[in-house]
Amino acid sequence: MKTSMTLALAAGLVAGAAHAGEFAETHYTTPLADVCPNPLILQKDWLMQAEHGPILQMIGSGGTMETGVYKGPLGSTGIELQVLEGGGGIGLGDGETAFSALFMGNSKAGVRPHLGYHELDNAFIFSSRFPAVGVFAPLDVAPTVLLWDEATYPDGFSSIDDLKAFAEADSGKIYVSTIARTFGKFLVDEGVPEAAFVEGYRGDGENFVVNNGTWLNQGFLTSEVYKFENGNNWEKPIGYVTLNDLGYVNYTGMVSVAKDRMDELAPCLEKLVPIMQQAAVDFAKDPAEVSEVIVAFNDGGFGTSWWKTDAELVSYAATTMPETGIIGNGTNDTIGDFDMDRVAAILEIVKPGLDERADPDVTPEDVVTNRFIDPSIGLE
Repeated sequence: MKTSMTLALAAGLVAGAAHAGEFAETHYTTPLADVCPNPLILQKDWLMQAEHGPILQMIGSGGTMETGVYKGPLGSTGIELQVLEGGGGIGLGDGETAFSALFMGNSKAGVRPHLGYHELDNAFIFSSRFPAVGVFAPLDVAPTVLLWDEATYPDGFSSIDDLKAFAEADSGKIYVSTIARTFGKFLVDEGVPEAAFVEGYRGDGENFVVNNGTWLNQGFLTSEVYKFENGNNWEKPIGYVTLNDLGYVNYTGMVSVAKDRMDELAPCLEKLVPIMQQAAVDFAKDPAEVSEVIVAFNDGGFGTSWWKTDAELVSYAATTMPETGIIGNGTNDTIGDFDMDRVAAILEIVKPGLDERADPDVTPEDVVTNRFIDPSIGLE
């Protein structure tokens, strides 16, 4: 397998472009060389997929693919952006996360990233061990859902009370990764009986199929919903509810910086974050170029041989995110900012379970900031 490939060779030029990366070059022009590290290194939370589109948009198709990294000019800002793969044991070393890499470094790549993806709930949970601050939210709504077979449950599930009634009827199980923490614990704490859950979900659909759609399944709106409707030995209509709509209003994939580097990186973030906001808008409006990047990178095996994202799935995910508000302005006219009421709500949810990894006095303002957000940038 080649260890390096330019996207112009891997996926061709986007229709109408004179050269690869032309859109980024002509649209992201704020000079950054005097205020930002060069290269600027960002650590992703998982292998390349459509959810990373708003960040990849800043390079577009003008980058170079290498094992574990997509890198290239950040528009015509004067710096290079390096986007590192995530995934335990693949993009990161065993036991490492995107947010721990902000402090301990990425042992696979041998670098300490300047920026890393993070989840709001974990930002509170690890606020002492890995104190980090979210500066930009590419996704306004987390794409995690509970999904079901529409023929079996035509009325669907839209609330905690619906899940309680499902548990009382004892007609199936709710298959999730864990109920020991984060949203699984939230559902139990809200009164859904523990007996209703089966733990161990790892992206698999076997339990859903074997139980003939009587189980509810954890998944992603951007992935499993499409896969079940178009394959997965199912190919029937799927209903879903986001965890956000159930009350677990978490931010996932937020771009964060280690708190001890905030002063160092603040001059960069002042100019960089508005570019990120505009890139999110541009990706939402036209994801075609970056979708080609994602497919080509994964087809080329630059992440891992077992992670493939066919063009139809990436196109579905990229168009579904703005259609459903996963990428969006939220309750105002600004993209990428944090709703501090939501941040406070997640703190109240996780606070009873905080331990020595957390700052006992942690506040919403400790883990996210809208300091660098340009309120005028948003989807129309």
